[in-house]
Amino acid sequence: MIILDQKQKQDTGLVGHGDMAKTAIKKVAQAEIRAAKSFLKRRGLDTDDVSPKKFAQAAKELDKGFVETLRILARELSGGST
Repeated sequence: MIILDQKQKQDTGLVGHGDMAKTAIKKVAQAEIRAAKSFLKRRGLDTDDVSPKKFAQAAKELDKGFVETLRILARELSGGST
């Protein structure tokens, strides 16, 4: 039997629901997480309140930089009033 990677499994429909959830979230490198943590600290945001990993994942999903991601999150959380 040939071992298929995640992408091939998705293409052939052999991937399970749990596998799809894992592949739907883009992976972020440790360097991206460190950069997000540094960015958040420079902005005076407590990393206990905002997860640097989740922030980096959001920026990657949006395909935006940290500044633009922060603006988008602020706008969404304020109900679009900013």
